[in-house]
Amino acid sequence: MAGGTGIATQLAAYPTSAVSDALDELGIAGALSGIAAMREGLGRVCGRALPVRFVRKAKDPEAYRFGGGVGKPLEKVLKTMKAGDFVVMDLDGARDAAAWGGLASRLAQRRGVRGTIMWGACRDLEEIRAVGYPVWAVGVCPRRSRNEFAFGSINEPITVAGVTIHAGDYVLADESGAVVVPQARAQEALELVARIDAQERALEQQVRDDVVASWDQV
Repeated sequence: MAGGTGIATQLAAYPTSAVSDALDELGIAGALSGIAAMREGLGRVCGRALPVRFVRKAKDPEAYRFGGGVGKPLEKVLKTMKAGDFVVMDLDGARDAAAWGGLASRLAQRRGVRGTIMWGACRDLEEIRAVGYPVWAVGVCPRRSRNEFAFGSINEPITVAGVTIHAGDYVLADESGAVVVPQARAQEALELVARIDAQERALEQQVRDDVVASWDQV
């Protein structure tokens, strides 16, 4: 666990764009397209993936719970998540119902969860922003998800935007989006992103000094 924490801290030193470049060089599909940060100024966060999948199943009695609050499918997630996790929820990109909101964000924050990515919609955006919990989603919808979704799986692989995510993979996110680094390739990606970051800094200095002679000589 200590080693994993160390890698997460090291990854968080780099923007998602640089890490995505490193993954591209390694031939790894890792950038999650189609999601956006739900607030500005949320900073950069990195944690270990807790993959969750909900499945389309309208009016499932096993998912029903009266009123607002936390639906039964989401309750399974909230009971499982722990400090250092980065919750990634697959609702097949649905925008017509939201499976994550204010109460879930408050509990996740208290548990030390790093953030939540919704391949679907979230709700209670004002509350999420007020508590300062980091959420990325495809959009916002006030409708509760238990009407249309049931629990599918947790800690099993999911595929989001063409990226396969396993439990324990590293998830890095900032205002540019999110990338997933397979845990088996994390050290390799770190070494490469350090080289890319150094190249970027050298190029930035040349641009500031207006002395760029060749884009290939850095």
